[in-house]
Amino acid sequence: MHPVTRLGRVIQQLRSFSDLHAGELEGLAVELDAVGAGEMAQRLRSYRDVQRDEAAMVVDELVDIQRDLAAAAQPLEVPPAAATGDPAVNSPKRAKWLAEQAAEAERLRQPLSRRHLFGRVSPKGEEEA
Repeated sequence: MHPVTRLGRVIQQLRSFSDLHAGELEGLAVELDAVGAGEMAQRLRSYRDVQRDEAAMVVDELVDIQRDLAAAAQPLEVPPAAATGDPAVNSPKRAKWLAEQAAEAERLRQPLSRRHLFGRVSPKGEEEA
């Protein structure tokens, strides 16, 4: 697996864990508010915010690393064969085959005489046999 893809997955996991953890802390703070421990709930929310900010800093740094890796992984100049996606684009056998195809297409474009046209069609008796 490519490092850029791996980093993307790690970034996604860190964001998910950060959101999950912040949600759990907020739920606990709401419960503390409900039982009259507002001061503790506020402290818990401040811990939640610090944790969220620290996780965001880590994620931002990983995103920067991911961008650098992606930029370094891109080739500077794309060779013609890779650009078309056909590895045989410069093959001599392919060139010969293309020339044969072009010659056949040209031959088929030439007008036919009736004799040649009807000479190709088999009589009805032969087809039924």
